[in-house]
Amino acid sequence: MQSLPLGIQEFHKIREQDMLYIDKTEIIYQLISSGAYYFISRPRRFGKSLLTNTLKEIFSGNQALFKGLWIEDKIDWQQYPIIKIDFSKSGFAELGLQEALIQKMSEIAEEYQLTLKNRTPGLMLGEIIEKLGKKQQVVILIDEYDKPIIHYLEDPDKAEAQRDMLKNFFSVIKGSDLYIKFFFLTGVSKFSKVGIFSDLNNISDITTVPAFTTMLGYTQAEVEYYFADRIAQLSQTLKKDKDQLLAAIRERYNGYSWDAQNFVYNPYSILSLFQHQKFDNYWFATGTPTFLTKLLKKGFHYDFKDVFAGYMSLDTSNLQNLAYVPVLFQTGYLTLKEDVGYEMFRLDFPNTEVRDAFNQFLLAEYINQQPTDIQPMVFRLFNHLKNVNFEEVRLILNALFASIPNDYFLENREKYYHAIIFLTFRLLGYFTQIELNSGRGRLDCVVFIQNQIFLFEFKLDKTAQEALDQIKTKNYYAQFVGQGKTIFLIGVNMTSQSKEIDEFLIEMVE
Repeated sequence: MQSLPLGIQEFHKIREQDMLYIDKTEIIYQLISSGAYYFISRPRRFGKSLLTNTLKEIFSGNQALFKGLWIEDKIDWQQYPIIKIDFSKSGFAELGLQEALIQKMSEIAEEYQLTLKNRTPGLMLGEIIEKLGKKQQVVILIDEYDKPIIHYLEDPDKAEAQRDMLKNFFSVIKGSDLYIKFFFLTGVSKFSKVGIFSDLNNISDITTVPAFTTMLGYTQAEVEYYFADRIAQLSQTLKKDKDQLLAAIRERYNGYSWDAQNFVYNPYSILSLFQHQKFDNYWFATGTPTFLTKLLKKGFHYDFKDVFAGYMSLDTSNLQNLAYVPVLFQTGYLTLKEDVGYEMFRLDFPNTEVRDAFNQFLLAEYINQQPTDIQPMVFRLFNHLKNVNFEEVRLILNALFASIPNDYFLENREKYYHAIIFLTFRLLGYFTQIELNSGRGRLDCVVFIQNQIFLFEFKLDKTAQEALDQIKTKNYYAQFVGQGKTIFLIGVNMTSQSKEIDEFLIEMVE
């Protein structure tokens, strides 16, 4: 079996060391033959850097690296001067963005033996483009352009300053069209309306264009074809037949889409799965930005069941007041699941890897705990329910609220209460089957564990008897009677003053 290019972003290394490469060159050919100015947004660890480096090798004329790939005999392999900037490796945090850009422009000028008159980043870039372009048109490849902005999202003023500096830097591009063969820009977010895209209005945003939605990420067909030997190996390791294994892989890692038609896997998760031969939350473990969970907590956003948006509303424009839906979409935590018409889409978590890990991090933010403490706590809750140990269940639920600052909780008591209960029982679904509502006129939660069914109704500053009466009055349990399972009706009330459950009533229905 070919070795897997886990963490390898250089195309030439993959090819020279005979690592596995999923051939995307037919789509890349469509890209370079149908236009000249492009932008694409994708979440982290989705192959943006590998794509940028593949384009670099194509425009460097390195045909030998593409032997056996679709594009090998489809283009004239010409060599162009290339200006390539990877902002994730620019040193902007240590040097400051302006100095980092000056250093990078100086390096490129030295590489091409150019003497520059200017000493400001944008003018240096324009001078390099013109001097190179007078001899032969240049290719410009910009990777992770928004890294200096995203790095400071918890400080909106700093983020805006970074954005304005980038706007000035890129402002020379449009006026340099005569000298540019191809321009390609990648990032996580599109900071539109105001910012760098107001000057780069000749760029084609292909983020949601169906022809390019599978250029990054792996399709189902690609996974089954390129990883056939690894699938067989993992099937033996986990003692699952092929169909069972593929279903489990789809549920855990598939589901990302930018047009609600074509769905792909995150490359990092798939490569990690086959490299380590076990299921885990690989992509999520590589880092969740704290600004995101803080943003959601601030607005008490936690239930993403019915999120709808149109393409225009999925751009990020206001750094001072970030809208959570476009941020979640661009960072990969929500994706397009269904085209509902009227140029609107239903969004949801792409898969269980993202859903379970994200809810874990979000609950940790709400209750002021470490994310690593959440899963063991939820597992204990599952075990105590399974063993019908309701006193321990009550203690765990109490512990959820214990570390919340009193003032913050009392100011937002009902929202806080519903958020924590919702997220806790959503995470319980990792270990068993649940049906969960938001506590707005319907039964809050149903938990199925073996031959037992637990029906929960939660109240705040009322009584557990009211909660229990609601279950019975509205006959919530009728649909479960006659299944040969023990049914527990559980009414819970918590007082906001003490942040504790003061009543926990249980009735059993055979």
